[in-house]
Amino acid sequence: MATDLQKLNVSLTKHGAHKIATLLQKYNKDEILNHLIHSEPGINIDLPQAKQNLSADRRGLVPDLWNEARIKGSETINALVLSSIILSHHQLVDAIKKSAAKTRFAGTVKRGDVLSGKSFTNFAHTVEELGYSTDHSADHVCYDFHKLFQIPGLNILFEKLLRLKLIAAGWDQSNSIVEESAQLGLHEVFSLSAKEFGTWLVTGSLISEDQAPDEIEDSEFFSEADDDRSAGNFEFKPGHNAKKTGVVVAGAAAEPKTAILLHNEIQNQMYEDLVARYGKACVGTEVATGDGTAIDVIVKTDKFCWFYEIKTGSSVRLCIRQAIPQLLEYAYWQGDCSRADKLIIVSPKKLTPQAAAYLDFLRQQFKLNIHYEQFRIKPGEAEK
Repeated sequence: MATDLQKLNVSLTKHGAHKIATLLQKYNKDEILNHLIHSEPGINIDLPQAKQNLSADRRGLVPDLWNEARIKGSETINALVLSSIILSHHQLVDAIKKSAAKTRFAGTVKRGDVLSGKSFTNFAHTVEELGYSTDHSADHVCYDFHKLFQIPGLNILFEKLLRLKLIAAGWDQSNSIVEESAQLGLHEVFSLSAKEFGTWLVTGSLISEDQAPDEIEDSEFFSEADDDRSAGNFEFKPGHNAKKTGVVVAGAAAEPKTAILLHNEIQNQMYEDLVARYGKACVGTEVATGDGTAIDVIVKTDKFCWFYEIKTGSSVRLCIRQAIPQLLEYAYWQGDCSRADKLIIVSPKKLTPQAAAYLDFLRQQFKLNIHYEQFRIKPGEAEK
C-alpha cells in the first residue's frame, strides 16, 4: 500500500500547537498530555491536536523521543516540535514545498497559496514563536531552517519522528526511510536535494565525505540565488555547535575530507579563542543572515560587530577571491552599513606582501574595512 500523506490532517485552525514546546521543557512525555489546559499561563491546547503532533499511539502514549529531546534542551525541542507540526498535515508539507526558495533551507509561505485564513495565521505564528521566521507580516512568513541542521543529534530524533509520521500515512516499510522520503519529495520541504536530506538523516551531516565545505558553500553561493526571496532580518545569536575534527594539515589539503577537518578545526578553535577574549554572549558561528546564507563566525559586542569568513584554499589569493563577495553580501546586501563594522578573511595561509597591498588598497581607495588573519592550528589539537 502506497504512503498517502493526505492521511496526515491534524487541525490547522486550533491555535497554540507550538506551545507544546513550552510544556516539554517542564513535563516529561508521560505527564505532558495532562497539562494541556490551564496548567500553565496562556496554554490551552486541544488534546487530539496534541496527540497527533506528538505522534501518540492509540493508547495515548507519547513516544520516548520527546524525553530524549528534553535532555538535549530547548533548541532541540523547538526544532523537533516545528518539524512535527509540519509533518502532521499534508497541507503544511505542500505549502512549504511550494514556497521553497532556490537557496537551501529557506522560503516564503504566502497567505492564500495553500494556506489561508486561520490556518495561515496559526502556521506563521508557529514558525515565528519557534524561532525560524526571518520576516512575518499579515500576508506572508519567510523562514530559514538553516540552524535546524546544525543541531547535534537532531537527525536521530527527526528520523524516529518521521518514521512514525510515515507509518501513520500508510507506509509499509518495504523500502528504507531515506528512499521513502525521496519518493515523497520531503527533501523539498527544506530546499535540499534528496541526497543531502538522506545523508543528513543517516549521518547528521549535510556534507558528504568527498566534498569540502568551501566547495559546497562556494558552489551554492556563486551558482544559486533567488531574486524573489523577501529580505529577512539579521539577528545575532551567540553559540557554537562543535564540528567533527581529526588529523588535519595546516594548509589547504589536496584531499577534500582533510579540508573539511581543517575548516572545522579552525572554526572550533576560533570560537574558543574568541570566547576567551569577548565572552560567550558575544561570539556565534553559522549565524543566519536572514537572506538564506550564514556567516562562519561573528563577534558582536556593545561597541562593534565583526564578520569572519573561513577559507582553506590552495593560496592566499584564492582565499581572498572566494571570501570577499560573500562577506560583502552578508554585510551590505540590504544597503545597511550597520550590520558589520569589520570584515575578516581567515585562512591557515600566511598573508603575502602582494595580498596585503591589495587589501590595503581596498581599505584606502574604497573605504572597505576588510582584513585578513592567518589562523594557526594549535599544537596538540591537530597535526600540522
